[in-house]
Amino acid sequence: MNELPSPRLRGVKKNDLRRIAELEAKAFGSYGVIDNDLKVMFDPSGPLWMLAEDDEAIWGYSVNLRAADPTVGWIAGMAIHPARQRHGWGQLLLQATIDRLHDYDMRVIRLLVKPSNKVARRLYENFGFIDTGERDNHFGPEEPRMLMSLLLDHPVASPRIRPEVPADPDAFAVTGGTTCE
Repeated sequence: MNELPSPRLRGVKKNDLRRIAELEAKAFGSYGVIDNDLKVMFDPSGPLWMLAEDDEAIWGYSVNLRAADPTVGWIAGMAIHPARQRHGWGQLLLQATIDRLHDYDMRVIRLLVKPSNKVARRLYENFGFIDTGERDNHFGPEEPRMLMSLLLDHPVASPRIRPEVPADPDAFAVTGGTTCE
C-alpha cells in the first residue's frame, strides 16, 4: 500500500462548501447536511470549521458551532473520506478541531454519535470525550444518538486528559442560525 501524505489542515472558505456537502452525503446519506444548509450555518460559524486536504482534494472536514452558552462548542459534523480513513487523518482533524474551539474560548465540546459507530466512539474516547447521555429517536424511530462531551482545561488545554463533564439535558438545537443550545 502506498503511503499517503499527511493532510494540510486549514479553515474553511465559502467555496469549500460544495465539497463538504458531497462528503456529508457520502458519510451520512440522507442525514447529511445539504449545500444550502451549510451556507446558512457557515455565515455565523464558518471561522470554527476545519478542513483536511492534500494536493489531490478535500478529504475531510469538521463543522463546528458555538452554543447559546459561548463556552460550549459543538462538533455538528465530522467526516473523513473512506480513501483517507485509517491513515491518521481523523485523529489529526479532531485534534485541530479541539484546538480551534479552544482558541475560541470554548471550555466544553459536545457531539452526537451513533451508538453503534464503534470506530468514531473509540476515536472520541481516545481524546477524552465521555458519554454524557443518549437521545432516543434523534433522527426518527430507531435512530438514537449518544451525547459525548469533552471538558477543556483552561487556560492550557490538555486534550487527552479530562475530568468528568456534566450531562447537558437540552443539548442540541440550532437557534436563530447562529448558535446551538
